[in-house]
Amino acid sequence: MNRSYYGWLAGSTLSVLGDNALFFALGWAATGIGPRVAALVLTGFTLPRAVLLLLGGVLGDRLGPRRLLLLCTAIVGTCCFLLPAVIGLHGVSAGILLTTSVAVGTVDAFALPAAGVLPRLFVSDDQLPRAMALRTSATQVITLAGGPLSGVLVATVGLVGALILNGLTFAVEFAVLLLLRPPYDVPPPADRPSVVRAAVDGLRVAAADPVLRRILGVVALVAAFVLPVTSLCVPLLARSQGWSAGQAGIVVAGNVCGSLLVTVLVARLGSFNRPALASGIGCLLAALGIASLPLAPSVPLAVAATLTQGVGIGLFTSHLAPVFVRSTPKSHLTRLQSLLSLVQTVPLLASTNLLATLDVHQALSLAAGATAIAGIILLGTRSRTSETPAADKPPRDTQPPRRTAPPASTWFVS
Repeated sequence: MNRSYYGWLAGSTLSVLGDNALFFALGWAATGIGPRVAALVLTGFTLPRAVLLLLGGVLGDRLGPRRLLLLCTAIVGTCCFLLPAVIGLHGVSAGILLTTSVAVGTVDAFALPAAGVLPRLFVSDDQLPRAMALRTSATQVITLAGGPLSGVLVATVGLVGALILNGLTFAVEFAVLLLLRPPYDVPPPADRPSVVRAAVDGLRVAAADPVLRRILGVVALVAAFVLPVTSLCVPLLARSQGWSAGQAGIVVAGNVCGSLLVTVLVARLGSFNRPALASGIGCLLAALGIASLPLAPSVPLAVAATLTQGVGIGLFTSHLAPVFVRSTPKSHLTRLQSLLSLVQTVPLLASTNLLATLDVHQALSLAAGATAIAGIILLGTRSRTSETPAADKPPRDTQPPRRTAPPASTWFVS
Protein backbone atom coordinates (compact mmCIF):
# COMPACT_ATOMS: atom_id res chain seq x y z
CA MET A 1 0.00 0.00 0.00
CA ASN A 2 1.26 3.49 -0.83
CA ARG A 3 2.29 5.96 1.83
CA SER A 4 -0.49 8.41 1.03
CA TYR A 5 -3.05 5.87 2.26
CA TYR A 6 -1.26 5.59 5.60
CA GLY A 7 -1.26 9.37 5.85
CA TRP A 8 -5.00 9.59 5.23
CA LEU A 9 -5.63 6.71 7.64
CA ALA A 10 -3.70 8.50 10.41
CA GLY A 11 -5.70 11.71 9.95
CA SER A 12 -9.00 9.82 9.72
CA THR A 13 -8.28 7.77 12.86
CA LEU A 14 -7.36 10.91 14.78
CA SER A 15 -10.72 12.46 13.90
CA VAL A 16 -12.48 9.31 15.16
CA LEU A 17 -10.83 9.85 18.54
CA GLY A 18 -12.06 13.45 18.58
CA ASP A 19 -15.56 12.28 17.62
CA ASN A 20 -15.64 9.77 20.48
CA ALA A 21 -14.68 12.46 22.94
CA LEU A 22 -17.33 14.84 21.55
CA PHE A 23 -20.15 12.27 21.63
CA PHE A 24 -19.27 11.26 25.19
CA ALA A 25 -19.18 14.90 26.26
CA LEU A 26 -22.54 15.65 24.61
CA GLY A 27 -24.17 12.63 26.25
CA TRP A 28 -22.66 13.45 29.62
CA ALA A 29 -23.78 17.07 29.49
CA ALA A 30 -27.27 16.07 28.29
CA THR A 31 -27.80 13.51 31.06
CA GLY A 32 -26.88 16.25 33.53
CA ILE A 33 -29.95 18.18 32.35
CA GLY A 34 -32.32 15.19 32.23
CA PRO A 35 -32.97 11.80 30.57
CA ARG A 36 -35.46 13.27 28.08
CA VAL A 37 -32.90 15.81 26.93
CA ALA A 38 -30.32 13.03 26.56
CA ALA A 39 -32.72 11.00 24.40
CA LEU A 40 -33.51 14.09 22.32
CA VAL A 41 -29.83 14.84 21.77
CA LEU A 42 -29.17 11.26 20.63
CA THR A 43 -32.17 11.40 18.30
CA GLY A 44 -30.94 14.73 16.95
CA PHE A 45 -27.77 12.98 15.85
CA THR A 46 -29.31 9.78 14.44
CA LEU A 47 -32.38 11.07 12.62
CA PRO A 48 -30.70 13.56 10.21
CA ARG A 49 -28.09 10.97 9.31
CA ALA A 50 -30.75 8.39 8.40
CA VAL A 51 -32.83 10.88 6.42
CA LEU A 52 -29.98 12.48 4.48
CA LEU A 53 -27.74 9.51 3.73
CA LEU A 54 -28.98 9.05 0.17
CA LEU A 55 -28.54 12.76 -0.53
CA GLY A 56 -25.01 12.51 0.84
CA GLY A 57 -24.31 9.70 -1.59
CA VAL A 58 -25.63 11.73 -4.52
CA LEU A 59 -23.47 14.74 -3.66
CA GLY A 60 -20.44 12.52 -3.13
CA ASP A 61 -20.69 11.18 -6.67
CA ARG A 62 -21.43 14.65 -8.03
CA LEU A 63 -18.55 16.50 -6.32
CA GLY A 64 -16.18 13.57 -5.82
CA PRO A 65 -15.70 11.72 -2.48
CA ARG A 66 -12.49 13.55 -1.55
CA ARG A 67 -13.92 17.00 -2.32
CA LEU A 68 -17.09 16.33 -0.33
CA LEU A 69 -15.09 14.99 2.61
CA LEU A 70 -12.92 18.12 2.56
CA LEU A 71 -16.06 20.28 2.74
CA CYS A 72 -17.61 18.23 5.56
CA THR A 73 -14.38 18.25 7.55
CA ALA A 74 -14.11 22.02 7.23
CA ILE A 75 -17.73 22.54 8.36
CA VAL A 76 -17.50 20.30 11.43
CA GLY A 77 -14.11 21.70 12.43
CA THR A 78 -15.39 25.28 12.17
CA CYS A 79 -18.48 24.44 14.26
CA CYS A 80 -16.30 22.83 16.93
CA PHE A 81 -14.25 26.02 17.24
CA LEU A 82 -17.29 28.35 17.22
CA LEU A 83 -19.44 26.48 19.74
CA PRO A 84 -17.10 27.04 22.74
CA ALA A 85 -17.55 30.78 22.23
CA VAL A 86 -21.34 30.31 22.20
CA ILE A 87 -21.20 28.20 25.35
CA GLY A 88 -19.01 30.82 27.01
CA LEU A 89 -21.68 33.45 26.35
CA HIS A 90 -24.85 31.44 27.08
CA GLY A 91 -23.71 28.40 29.07
CA VAL A 92 -24.62 24.78 28.39
CA SER A 93 -28.30 24.42 27.51
CA ALA A 94 -30.55 21.80 25.91
CA GLY A 95 -30.87 23.97 22.82
CA ILE A 96 -27.11 24.22 22.29
CA LEU A 97 -26.62 20.49 22.83
CA LEU A 98 -29.44 19.63 20.43
CA THR A 99 -28.15 22.08 17.81
CA THR A 100 -24.68 20.55 18.06
CA SER A 101 -25.95 16.98 17.70
CA VAL A 102 -28.17 17.88 14.72
CA ALA A 103 -25.28 19.69 13.01
CA VAL A 104 -22.88 16.78 13.51
CA GLY A 105 -25.49 14.21 12.45
CA THR A 106 -26.32 16.20 9.32
CA VAL A 107 -22.69 16.55 8.23
CA ASP A 108 -22.13 12.87 9.07
CA ALA A 109 -24.80 11.91 6.54
CA PHE A 110 -22.64 13.46 3.82
CA ALA A 111 -19.23 12.46 5.21
CA LEU A 112 -19.85 8.77 5.97
CA PRO A 113 -20.46 7.58 2.37
CA ALA A 114 -17.48 9.58 1.11
CA ALA A 115 -15.16 8.26 3.84
CA GLY A 116 -16.33 4.70 3.14
CA VAL A 117 -15.03 4.75 -0.43
CA LEU A 118 -11.78 6.66 0.17
CA PRO A 119 -9.68 3.47 0.51
CA ARG A 120 -10.58 2.52 -3.07
CA LEU A 121 -9.17 5.86 -4.27
CA PHE A 122 -5.82 5.24 -2.55
CA VAL A 123 -5.03 1.56 -3.22
CA SER A 124 -5.27 -0.94 -6.06
CA ASP A 125 -8.02 -3.56 -6.14
CA ASP A 126 -5.80 -6.39 -4.90
CA GLN A 127 -4.85 -4.33 -1.82
CA LEU A 128 -8.40 -3.22 -1.00
CA PRO A 129 -9.27 -5.97 1.56
CA ARG A 130 -6.09 -5.28 3.55
CA ALA A 131 -6.56 -1.51 3.36
CA MET A 132 -10.16 -1.67 4.58
CA ALA A 133 -9.29 -4.17 7.32
CA LEU A 134 -6.49 -1.87 8.48
CA ARG A 135 -8.92 1.03 8.69
CA THR A 136 -11.43 -1.07 10.62
CA SER A 137 -8.73 -2.25 13.02
CA ALA A 138 -7.62 1.31 13.72
CA THR A 139 -11.22 2.40 14.35
CA GLN A 140 -11.82 -0.53 16.71
CA VAL A 141 -8.68 0.26 18.71
CA ILE A 142 -9.88 3.84 19.07
CA THR A 143 -13.32 2.56 20.12
CA LEU A 144 -11.79 0.40 22.84
CA ALA A 145 -9.57 3.19 24.15
CA GLY A 146 -11.99 6.02 23.41
CA GLY A 147 -14.35 5.41 26.34
CA PRO A 148 -11.77 5.73 29.15
CA LEU A 149 -9.91 8.53 27.35
CA SER A 150 -13.14 10.45 26.77
CA GLY A 151 -14.10 10.13 30.41
CA VAL A 152 -10.74 11.51 31.53
CA LEU A 153 -10.92 14.34 29.00
CA VAL A 154 -14.46 15.40 29.93
CA ALA A 155 -13.63 15.22 33.62
CA THR A 156 -10.60 17.43 33.00
CA VAL A 157 -11.68 20.02 30.45
CA GLY A 158 -15.45 19.44 30.04
CA LEU A 159 -17.56 19.95 26.93
CA VAL A 160 -15.61 23.00 25.75
CA GLY A 161 -12.35 21.07 25.81
CA ALA A 162 -13.90 18.16 23.92
CA LEU A 163 -15.18 20.56 21.25
CA ILE A 164 -11.77 22.18 20.83
CA LEU A 165 -10.04 18.77 20.65
CA ASN A 166 -12.48 17.60 18.01
CA GLY A 167 -11.91 20.80 16.05
CA LEU A 168 -8.15 20.20 16.13
CA THR A 169 -8.50 16.61 14.93
CA PHE A 170 -10.68 17.74 12.02
CA ALA A 171 -8.15 20.45 11.19
CA VAL A 172 -5.46 17.79 10.93
CA GLU A 173 -7.69 15.57 8.78
CA PHE A 174 -8.48 18.53 6.51
CA ALA A 175 -4.79 19.33 6.07
CA VAL A 176 -3.99 15.69 5.27
CA LEU A 177 -6.81 15.45 2.72
CA LEU A 178 -5.75 18.73 1.14
CA LEU A 179 -2.11 17.69 0.78
CA LEU A 180 -2.63 14.12 -0.38
CA ARG A 181 -3.78 13.30 -3.90
CA PRO A 182 -5.35 9.83 -4.18
CA PRO A 183 -3.88 8.08 -7.25
CA TYR A 184 -7.32 6.76 -8.23
CA ASP A 185 -9.38 9.89 -7.52
CA VAL A 186 -12.71 10.22 -9.33
CA PRO A 187 -13.26 13.41 -11.38
CA PRO A 188 -16.68 15.10 -11.14
CA PRO A 189 -19.04 13.81 -13.84
CA ALA A 190 -19.99 16.08 -16.73
CA ASP A 191 -23.62 14.94 -16.60
CA ARG A 192 -25.44 16.15 -13.48
CA PRO A 193 -29.03 14.91 -13.25
CA SER A 194 -31.39 16.11 -10.54
CA VAL A 195 -30.84 14.89 -6.99
CA VAL A 196 -33.96 12.72 -7.10
CA ARG A 197 -33.00 11.14 -10.44
CA ALA A 198 -29.46 10.51 -9.22
CA ALA A 199 -30.71 8.86 -6.01
CA VAL A 200 -33.17 6.69 -7.93
CA ASP A 201 -30.40 5.73 -10.36
CA GLY A 202 -28.29 4.54 -7.41
CA LEU A 203 -31.18 2.36 -6.23
CA ARG A 204 -31.59 1.02 -9.78
CA VAL A 205 -27.92 0.05 -10.04
CA ALA A 206 -28.03 -1.72 -6.68
CA ALA A 207 -31.23 -3.59 -7.56
CA ALA A 208 -29.96 -4.67 -11.00
CA ASP A 209 -26.58 -6.00 -9.88
CA PRO A 210 -26.79 -9.49 -8.29
CA VAL A 211 -23.66 -8.95 -6.17
CA LEU A 212 -24.73 -5.62 -4.74
CA ARG A 213 -28.31 -6.78 -4.25
CA ARG A 214 -27.27 -9.90 -2.36
CA ILE A 215 -24.77 -8.07 -0.15
CA LEU A 216 -27.27 -5.33 0.75
CA GLY A 217 -29.90 -7.92 1.71
CA VAL A 218 -27.53 -9.97 3.85
CA VAL A 219 -26.02 -6.89 5.52
CA ALA A 220 -29.52 -5.61 6.37
CA LEU A 221 -30.39 -8.95 8.00
CA VAL A 222 -27.14 -9.18 9.97
CA ALA A 223 -27.21 -5.55 11.10
CA ALA A 224 -30.83 -5.80 12.22
CA PHE A 225 -30.18 -8.74 14.55
CA VAL A 226 -26.49 -8.53 15.49
CA LEU A 227 -26.10 -4.86 16.41
CA PRO A 228 -28.82 -4.96 19.14
CA VAL A 229 -27.04 -7.86 20.85
CA THR A 230 -24.38 -5.65 22.44
CA SER A 231 -26.44 -2.46 22.73
CA LEU A 232 -29.68 -4.00 24.08
CA CYS A 233 -29.48 -7.71 24.86
CA VAL A 234 -26.20 -7.79 26.81
CA PRO A 235 -27.32 -5.06 29.27
CA LEU A 236 -30.67 -6.84 29.73
CA LEU A 237 -28.91 -10.18 30.25
CA ALA A 238 -26.50 -8.59 32.72
CA ARG A 239 -29.39 -7.24 34.81
CA SER A 240 -31.18 -10.60 34.79
CA GLN A 241 -27.94 -12.33 35.90
CA GLY A 242 -27.14 -9.71 38.54
CA TRP A 243 -23.93 -8.56 36.83
CA SER A 244 -22.63 -5.04 37.37
CA ALA A 245 -22.38 -2.37 34.70
CA GLY A 246 -18.61 -2.86 34.62
CA GLN A 247 -19.02 -6.59 34.04
CA ALA A 248 -21.51 -5.91 31.25
CA GLY A 249 -18.95 -3.59 29.67
CA ILE A 250 -16.35 -6.36 29.75
CA VAL A 251 -18.80 -8.72 28.01
CA VAL A 252 -19.39 -6.13 25.28
CA ALA A 253 -15.62 -5.60 24.93
CA GLY A 254 -15.26 -9.29 24.04
CA ASN A 255 -17.16 -8.63 20.82
CA VAL A 256 -14.86 -5.76 19.84
CA CYS A 257 -11.73 -7.77 20.67
CA GLY A 258 -12.85 -10.73 18.58
CA SER A 259 -13.59 -8.55 15.58
CA LEU A 260 -10.33 -6.63 16.05
CA LEU A 261 -8.33 -9.87 16.06
CA VAL A 262 -9.72 -10.86 12.65
CA THR A 263 -9.32 -7.45 11.03
CA VAL A 264 -5.71 -7.20 12.21
CA LEU A 265 -4.95 -10.60 10.68
CA VAL A 266 -6.66 -9.65 7.40
CA ALA A 267 -4.76 -6.35 7.32
CA ARG A 268 -1.49 -8.23 7.80
CA LEU A 269 -2.06 -11.38 5.74
CA GLY A 270 -4.90 -10.51 3.36
CA SER A 271 -8.34 -12.07 2.97
CA PHE A 272 -9.43 -15.49 1.74
CA ASN A 273 -10.02 -15.78 -1.99
CA ARG A 274 -13.59 -17.07 -1.44
CA PRO A 275 -15.34 -14.14 0.25
CA ALA A 276 -18.83 -15.65 0.26
CA LEU A 277 -17.59 -18.81 2.00
CA ALA A 278 -15.57 -16.86 4.59
CA SER A 279 -18.46 -14.48 5.26
CA GLY A 280 -20.95 -17.35 5.60
CA ILE A 281 -18.71 -19.17 8.09
CA GLY A 282 -18.37 -15.86 9.94
CA CYS A 283 -22.15 -15.52 10.25
CA LEU A 284 -22.45 -19.08 11.58
CA LEU A 285 -19.71 -18.38 14.14
CA ALA A 286 -21.48 -15.18 15.20
CA ALA A 287 -24.77 -17.10 15.51
CA LEU A 288 -23.03 -19.69 17.73
CA GLY A 289 -21.68 -16.95 19.98
CA ILE A 290 -25.06 -15.21 20.26
CA ALA A 291 -26.86 -18.50 20.98
CA SER A 292 -24.30 -19.28 23.72
CA LEU A 293 -24.88 -16.00 25.55
CA PRO A 294 -28.11 -16.91 27.41
CA LEU A 295 -26.50 -20.22 28.44
CA ALA A 296 -23.45 -18.52 30.00
CA PRO A 297 -23.68 -18.75 33.81
CA SER A 298 -20.71 -16.46 34.43
CA VAL A 299 -19.02 -13.39 33.03
CA PRO A 300 -15.95 -15.25 31.65
CA LEU A 301 -18.18 -17.63 29.67
CA ALA A 302 -20.25 -14.70 28.42
CA VAL A 303 -17.03 -13.00 27.27
CA ALA A 304 -16.09 -16.20 25.42
CA ALA A 305 -19.50 -16.08 23.69
CA THR A 306 -19.16 -12.45 22.60
CA LEU A 307 -15.55 -13.09 21.56
CA THR A 308 -16.83 -15.85 19.24
CA GLN A 309 -19.50 -13.46 17.97
CA GLY A 310 -16.85 -10.81 17.29
CA VAL A 311 -14.61 -13.22 15.38
CA GLY A 312 -17.58 -14.20 13.21
CA ILE A 313 -18.59 -10.62 12.49
CA GLY A 314 -14.97 -9.75 11.76
CA LEU A 315 -14.85 -12.49 9.11
CA PHE A 316 -18.17 -11.30 7.69
CA THR A 317 -17.34 -7.61 7.38
CA SER A 318 -13.68 -7.94 6.34
CA HIS A 319 -14.64 -10.11 3.36
CA LEU A 320 -17.95 -8.65 2.18
CA ALA A 321 -17.11 -4.95 2.53
CA PRO A 322 -14.24 -5.00 -0.02
CA VAL A 323 -16.37 -7.01 -2.45
CA PHE A 324 -19.12 -4.40 -2.21
CA VAL A 325 -16.76 -1.47 -2.79
CA ARG A 326 -14.87 -3.24 -5.56
CA SER A 327 -18.10 -4.24 -7.35
CA THR A 328 -19.52 -0.72 -7.26
CA PRO A 329 -19.27 1.31 -10.51
CA LYS A 330 -16.97 4.29 -10.03
CA SER A 331 -19.80 6.57 -11.14
CA HIS A 332 -21.91 5.44 -8.15
CA LEU A 333 -19.33 5.00 -5.39
CA THR A 334 -20.81 7.20 -2.65
CA ARG A 335 -24.43 6.62 -3.65
CA LEU A 336 -24.12 2.90 -3.06
CA GLN A 337 -22.02 3.44 0.06
CA SER A 338 -24.82 5.60 1.46
CA LEU A 339 -27.29 2.84 0.58
CA LEU A 340 -25.09 0.35 2.45
CA SER A 341 -25.24 2.59 5.53
CA LEU A 342 -28.99 3.03 5.12
CA VAL A 343 -29.75 -0.70 5.04
CA GLN A 344 -27.91 -1.01 8.34
CA THR A 345 -29.83 1.86 9.95
CA VAL A 346 -33.48 1.45 8.94
CA PRO A 347 -33.94 -2.28 9.78
CA LEU A 348 -32.17 -1.67 13.08
CA LEU A 349 -34.92 0.74 14.17
CA ALA A 350 -37.57 -1.97 13.72
CA SER A 351 -35.56 -4.92 15.05
CA THR A 352 -34.46 -3.13 18.23
CA ASN A 353 -38.05 -2.38 19.15
CA LEU A 354 -39.08 -5.96 18.28
CA LEU A 355 -36.36 -7.53 20.42
CA ALA A 356 -37.21 -5.17 23.29
CA THR A 357 -40.71 -6.70 23.50
CA LEU A 358 -39.31 -10.23 24.00
CA ASP A 359 -37.70 -11.97 26.94
CA VAL A 360 -33.92 -11.57 26.65
CA HIS A 361 -33.46 -15.31 26.07
CA GLN A 362 -36.04 -15.25 23.27
CA ALA A 363 -34.45 -12.11 21.79
CA LEU A 364 -31.00 -13.72 21.70
CA SER A 365 -32.42 -16.91 20.17
CA LEU A 366 -34.14 -14.89 17.44
CA ALA A 367 -30.95 -12.91 16.77
CA ALA A 368 -28.90 -16.11 16.55
CA GLY A 369 -31.42 -17.70 14.18
CA ALA A 370 -31.50 -14.69 11.84
CA THR A 371 -27.68 -14.52 11.77
CA ALA A 372 -27.49 -18.24 10.98
CA ILE A 373 -29.93 -17.75 8.09
CA ALA A 374 -27.64 -15.04 6.69
CA GLY A 375 -24.74 -17.47 6.91
CA ILE A 376 -26.67 -20.21 5.12
CA ILE A 377 -27.58 -17.77 2.34
CA LEU A 378 -23.90 -16.90 1.86
CA LEU A 379 -22.77 -20.53 1.99
CA GLY A 380 -25.28 -21.28 -0.75
CA THR A 381 -23.54 -18.73 -2.95
CA ARG A 382 -20.62 -19.96 -5.04
CA SER A 383 -17.81 -17.40 -5.20
CA ARG A 384 -14.65 -17.16 -7.21
CA THR A 385 -12.14 -14.46 -8.00
CA SER A 386 -10.72 -13.55 -11.35
CA GLU A 387 -7.58 -11.94 -10.03
CA THR A 388 -4.67 -12.09 -12.42
CA PRO A 389 -1.86 -14.18 -10.91
CA ALA A 390 0.75 -12.01 -9.27
CA ALA A 391 3.42 -13.06 -11.72
CA ASP A 392 1.27 -11.93 -14.64
CA LYS A 393 0.45 -8.50 -13.24
CA PRO A 394 2.32 -5.47 -14.52
CA PRO A 395 4.51 -3.64 -11.99
CA ARG A 396 2.63 -1.31 -9.67
CA ASP A 397 4.10 1.87 -11.13
CA THR A 398 3.14 0.86 -14.67
CA GLN A 399 -0.52 0.19 -13.91
CA PRO A 400 -2.85 2.83 -15.29
CA PRO A 401 -4.26 5.27 -12.73
CA ARG A 402 -7.82 4.66 -13.93
CA ARG A 403 -9.55 1.36 -13.32
CA THR A 404 -13.01 -0.10 -13.28
CA ALA A 405 -14.67 -2.55 -10.93
CA PRO A 406 -14.63 -6.20 -11.99
CA PRO A 407 -17.88 -7.57 -13.33
CA ALA A 408 -20.34 -8.81 -10.72
CA SER A 409 -20.08 -12.39 -11.94
CA THR A 410 -16.41 -12.60 -10.97
CA TRP A 411 -17.34 -12.42 -7.29
CA PHE A 412 -20.74 -14.05 -6.77
CA VAL A 413 -22.36 -16.55 -9.05
CA SER A 414 -25.84 -17.71 -8.01
